[in-house]
Amino acid sequence: MQSCRMTAFLASNSSSYTGSEMFEQVKNKARFVNTHYYMPPGMIPLEIMPNPHTDPAVVELLLREAPRHGLATYHVRKESVGLLFNRIWAAIKRESLYVVASGIASPAEVDGIMKSVLGMNRGVFEMLDSVGLDVALDIENHYAAVRPGQIPPEPAALLKSMVDAGKLGVKSGSGFYEHPPHAPMVEKDHIVFLDIIKGEVRSLAIDGREGKTLISGLTSRPDGVQIDERPGKGHLYWTNMGTGANDGFLSRANIDGSDMTTIVPPGATHTPKQLVLDTQGERLYWCDREGSKIQRCNLDGSDLTTLYVSASTPAEHKDQRTWCVGITLDTARGLLYWTQKGDSKGWNGRILRANIDLPAGADPASREDVEVLFDGLPEPIDLEYHDGYLYWTDRGDPPFGNSLNRADVSAPLAPESIPRGPSGALVIAERFHETIGLTVDPVGKKIYVSDLLGSLWVTNLDGSHKTAILRDAGNFTGITFHPAKSA
Repeated sequence: MQSCRMTAFLASNSSSYTGSEMFEQVKNKARFVNTHYYMPPGMIPLEIMPNPHTDPAVVELLLREAPRHGLATYHVRKESVGLLFNRIWAAIKRESLYVVASGIASPAEVDGIMKSVLGMNRGVFEMLDSVGLDVALDIENHYAAVRPGQIPPEPAALLKSMVDAGKLGVKSGSGFYEHPPHAPMVEKDHIVFLDIIKGEVRSLAIDGREGKTLISGLTSRPDGVQIDERPGKGHLYWTNMGTGANDGFLSRANIDGSDMTTIVPPGATHTPKQLVLDTQGERLYWCDREGSKIQRCNLDGSDLTTLYVSASTPAEHKDQRTWCVGITLDTARGLLYWTQKGDSKGWNGRILRANIDLPAGADPASREDVEVLFDGLPEPIDLEYHDGYLYWTDRGDPPFGNSLNRADVSAPLAPESIPRGPSGALVIAERFHETIGLTVDPVGKKIYVSDLLGSLWVTNLDGSHKTAILRDAGNFTGITFHPAKSA
């Protein structure tokens, strides 16, 4: 066995064997600990379990440092075969095997009801086939050895009969299900999102698996993101807020992170926020917060144009009611929507709209086609438009803030019909954690939401069935949907 320095930590990823069961090969037991990760690598839980000899400072250090790397830590306070999840999962798995071994139901029926009731992506027997039935049998035998008389024999007997018959699951092509050899990986829809503290552009499959970092090392507070994978394109675009000293800028890179370049330089835009990609017009649109304006440019950054200016004097620029933050387009009707957020949780935010194109001869600071849709909102942030509805996030105080909201904007609004103040009827989902970004999946009819405290959420278009697909894994801002056909 290879030796390592006595100052190093030695960590086991085993969920079924504790540190105490491996002591024979370990000299520095005080620096030995179980750190159990999950597959696939995009999953973020990390269980940290000491053994009776582990120095408590080792555990404290891991619990403190692991979250900085995007992991969700769970402290297993004493040695336990299976740690937390797998110990509980072992009981579910064992009882599922017992049900099938007893002839009560088929594997497919067990998987079906488990997925239906618990909302699981994969059933128990689908997961057993994926892990390997020989591995599952070894785990079951180990549980029986460390807990004599407590484990019923039927589950292991069922597994052994299948292993003896050469049915090992996916790796043998047959298990509780049949698995075609070399089955191609199924492309999945993804969401692309930004981590403002880590300075990363990240991607995650919508089932919460297969995550990866596309670009890292961003130091200028990324906020809005768009992805364009049309034939001949293949670019990521994002806004950088800068330090607040009129040094924000727009960036572009290839999907693999190469050829990163600045397309709108510092000074041309102050604090760019949400970003919109118009593939029909081949343009980018964004709100400039402290700049109190809306801008657009071509995809290479050329033809930079200011479409709207909400503040002209220093005093007006300091007034957060003039700060433009969220933006979206209704290209079919040629309309532009944006938020002016108001003071933080100040209940003076607005949502406005105007024609996408600046009227001929009009001054961006005195446009006459601007229409206020909503006034007195807690703190509206980012926007999305889909099929006649406007969706937005709000970071204000509950019950009408820290929410996802929706309104029908398909019909023209008369000035006298402008809603004043927040309405509970606009809130379709709530109890986020400083919600910011949102994006719509028009085919799957879902909304994905990011919040500043590092969670990603999904709801139906009416806000129902709010579910977390990633929790406490960073500090998230902008988000955009990336369908599988271009993934």
